Amino acid sequence: MNERTFENPQTRERATLVESALQNGGKRSVLDIEVGVGGGVMGHFHDLHQEQIEVLAGVIEVTIDGVTRQVRAGERAVIEPGQAHTWRNGSTTDPMRFRGTFVPGHPGFEAAIQVLFGLARDGQTRSNGFPKRLDDLALLVKWNRGLPSGPLRLLAPVFGWLARRAEARGRAAELLRRYGAEELVAPSISSSAATRPATAARA
Repeated sequence: MNERTFENPQTRERATLVESALQNGGKRSVLDIEVGVGGGVMGHFHDLHQEQIEVLAGVIEVTIDGVTRQVRAGERAVIEPGQAHTWRNGSTTDPMRFRGTFVPGHPGFEAAIQVLFGLARDGQTRSNGFPKRLDDLALLVKWNRGLPSGPLRLLAPVFGWLARRAEARGRAAELLRRYGAEELVAPSISSSAATRPATAARA
């Protein structure tokens, strides 16, 4: 699988998938991400994998379970499964770059990122970076096995149903095909009943 680069104008991210879990038996997913001034992501958490952030250039401001710190070039931050977190470019003048390593690797997570960035390019995400359509968000939650933190996590019980409905109506297949992520989501993930509900994030 060749490297893939995709951009999210909403969050000002440019991500390159440098190592897919499909290449290494699911050991890790690795992305190099450049974040423009003012760029960052809203609060969320991952149900399955640990996220390691290694800053390559600039400074990133990371908040993990309510604790904020700045991580500079040559330093790392580690986010464990279930930890609510958010991050943003910590500079007001320069872009920053980091390598994100997700252990274990997860093709569904890779697909969720690729589809989310595609939706953002097509103007189908809100100012907070999440999809405008709730069924699209439910599909991303299912593929990614994680949830937004904050008030949206209260919708966790209905996301499984919404994802199943979106699959039955062909929305999942449409998004995967449109944004070139079909090979990342196995049929058992894209068309079967929704996976177990993700754990609720801590406030």
